Amino acid sequence: MTLTRAGVLRRIDAAFPADPVVLTLGGTAREMVAVAGRRPNHLVNLDAMGQTVGVALGLALGLRGTRGGRVVAVEGDGSLLMGLSVLSTAGHLKPDNLVVLLLDNGVYLATGGQPTAAAGADLVAMALACGWAGAREVRTGEELTAALDWAREAAGPLLVRVFVGTEQIRTDYLLADPAILAEDFRRWLRAPTGGPADV
Repeated sequence: MTLTRAGVLRRIDAAFPADPVVLTLGGTAREMVAVAGRRPNHLVNLDAMGQTVGVALGLALGLRGTRGGRVVAVEGDGSLLMGLSVLSTAGHLKPDNLVVLLLDNGVYLATGGQPTAAAGADLVAMALACGWAGAREVRTGEELTAALDWAREAAGPLLVRVFVGTEQIRTDYLLADPAILAEDFRRWLRAPTGGPADV
């Protein structure tokens, strides 16, 4: 059975409840809010397609050695392709706390479902060729469980390409002010224990 984006997001939230999570824009962000609520450890990258992994990379480098845990980027295939050079940058800098969870539905859902070029790209091989510590593909629930366990424990940078369907759940629009979202995240990040799990 094909994994759903909402179901995978629910699993990601459960796997990384106290780690910084940078979310790509659009339906991914809206569905995460729908399944997990507004969480101060989630930084939503509103209207910044192609920048999610770069933002997470900067956070991972800045936080390396200052706190345990991971910095998690939740990215889409179309968005990653818009900023593909980040694979070589992360592979060169090698932040051992960076995890990229790539939710690959093969299309640009936000603009009508046009296919991305991801189907013809071996993104796992690209990451490994760029010097990432590990990368793998996920197509089943069992593989997702194993990959999330691995991503919590193995030294990064790590990329997990999770194939999901195009099914979307009904969500509200995410109309929050980006400055408020960023301030909530900044406040959580600076709290002595990483801050509370919920706003």
